[in-house]
Amino acid sequence: MASVASFTLAIAILFTCSVKGQYLLLSNELSGQVLFCAATAPNGQFAISFIHSVNKSPVTEYYHVDNGQIYLDSLRYYTFGAGMPSELEPGQFIHYEDDGAMIIEGFDRPMFHLVYNIGRVAGHTLHWQGQDIPLNTLDAPGQPVLFSVIIYPRLWMALYKAGFARSCQR
Repeated sequence: MASVASFTLAIAILFTCSVKGQYLLLSNELSGQVLFCAATAPNGQFAISFIHSVNKSPVTEYYHVDNGQIYLDSLRYYTFGAGMPSELEPGQFIHYEDDGAMIIEGFDRPMFHLVYNIGRVAGHTLHWQGQDIPLNTLDAPGQPVLFSVIIYPRLWMALYKAGFARSCQR
C-alpha cells in the first residue's frame, strides 16, 4: 500500500514539474531586472496606451500572446502624423468610431519581443486583465521596458513568486 502511495506521489510531482505555462514578462532591457511577470492563457490579450509625442493624441495598441510570441492585433488612434499609419497594408482594414477614433485591424504580426521607452509625459500604460498599470510605476521614465513571453514549468513559477527561485527570465 505504501509503495502505491509513493508511486502516485512521484507521478503527481513529475506531472506538476512538467506542466508548462505561458507568462508575459516585462523587464528593463538594459539591466534585465524583472518589472512584471504574470501567467497568461493562450491568446491572452493586453494593450498599451499612451499619448503620442508629436500629435499629442491618445494611441492604444492591442496585442495577444501565443506560443511564446507577441502579436500586434490592432491600433486605435485619433490623428494622422509622424509614426502613425497613413496607408493600409494587405489584409488590414480600418473603421471609425463615433468619438472620432480610427481603428486599424488585421495586423497579426508575430514578434518575439517589443520595447517601450517609458515616456516622461506620454503616460505609457499596460492594460492587463482589467488592471491599468502605468509603466512609470514599474521603472523610471526614460528606461526601456522589454515585453516578452516566456514558457516555464508552473511549479517553478510558483516557487519564483513565493521567493524561492531567483529569476523569471528566459
